[in-house]
Amino acid sequence: MPMTLQGNISELALFAGNPQPVGITSGPDGNLWFTENAANKIGRLSPTTGAVTEVTLATANASPTMITAGPDGALWFTEFNGNQIGRITTAGTITLFALPTPNAGPDGVVSGSDGNLWFAEFNGNKIGRITPLGKVTEFALPTAKAGPGGLTVGPDGGLWFTGGKSRIRTASA
Repeated sequence: MPMTLQGNISELALFAGNPQPVGITSGPDGNLWFTENAANKIGRLSPTTGAVTEVTLATANASPTMITAGPDGALWFTEFNGNQIGRITTAGTITLFALPTPNAGPDGVVSGSDGNLWFAEFNGNKIGRITPLGKVTEFALPTAKAGPGGLTVGPDGGLWFTGGKSRIRTASA
């Protein structure tokens, strides 16, 4: 839904059924890119024409959640149930990268200040890093069952993320 800075909201009726759009980001191509959790798709919306293009994910019931623009000109997304990090080009070509931890539940994803992509592993209780070439490194959290979800790059260039037990945490990038 678009909203002006004055608080006026417009709703776009784009979908049949309930695809459950979750994550959204601005793409390097001037379009808005979003995940469709229940429909198992990645969508692209032209803000000028309202046209939507969708790409169906190859992994059944992958449950894509969050998406971000990467440093390589592509969009990167998480597959919560697919246990993968995905990369989609603006032309719609998808590459998938499996995570080493089974059932990690990748959720939030952000482009880091170091030129890599960082993601939260909700079930795996880790923060992961993936290079634009697909090398994955995982970092265990010191608090059991922290359930990391959302993350962002802070003003210090480090990663800040949410976790269970009502905490906000920081990690050096």
